[in-house]
Amino acid sequence: MQNKKIVFLASDCESSRWVYNAIIKDFIISAAIIEQPISKKTLFKGRIKRIGFFKVMGQVMFSVLIVPFLRKKARNRKNELIAQYQLNDAPFDNNSTHHVSSVNDTACKQLLEQLQPDIVVVNGTRIISKKILQCTNAVFINMHVGITPWYRGSHGGYWALYNNDAENFGTTIHFVDVGVDTGVVLKHVFSKPFLGDNFTTYPVLQVATGITALKEVLQQVVENNYTVLTNDTKGKMYYQPTVWQYILGKPH
Repeated sequence: MQNKKIVFLASDCESSRWVYNAIIKDFIISAAIIEQPISKKTLFKGRIKRIGFFKVMGQVMFSVLIVPFLRKKARNRKNELIAQYQLNDAPFDNNSTHHVSSVNDTACKQLLEQLQPDIVVVNGTRIISKKILQCTNAVFINMHVGITPWYRGSHGGYWALYNNDAENFGTTIHFVDVGVDTGVVLKHVFSKPFLGDNFTTYPVLQVATGITALKEVLQQVVENNYTVLTNDTKGKMYYQPTVWQYILGKPH
């Protein structure tokens, strides 16, 4: 009998539906709170502020010129992974799903205060603000597609390969704190891409291999019988590669 209340907090994307549908096989999810995608304009402005106009334009060129080709090239491989790991893209349950503009807005805060969960499972959201993390006594658990603390931010699997650090290609299950992928690590899952994988399927593989570990950790947290991995390394923040980083790098 599950004695802790679980809420799913996520963006409405493919990986969130994969994670959600895997979890509901073994756990009762009291509610799902789903945020709207961040607008491209807001995303663009935020990136320029963080990393500069020149680098952001390189990222845009990569997205426009390279990613569509990679996605098409790896279409069959993605379908293989979906079938192999039985990833389910079915919609969220309408009867228990709430939609908010952002995980950090007042509506989300009010929902969490009303629901009073013990555990919040996070997937694919914006960086969650301190006011949201502290509006409930729940622990927030995230599955990050990268091995933290070494690969925080975006595309951790790609950057591990780029850095000739293939042994740190994988997924991290961790508690969420006010930093960016800096929360206490609960489990690392190391995986290995195959020849048919590329930038577009690395995160599919990382999510697929991380789901089982996420459910194991979730059960341990429900039973209050989990352990944490300690590491004082700060690690590094990574972002989407620019077109020139990708062309000059090794993993294609």
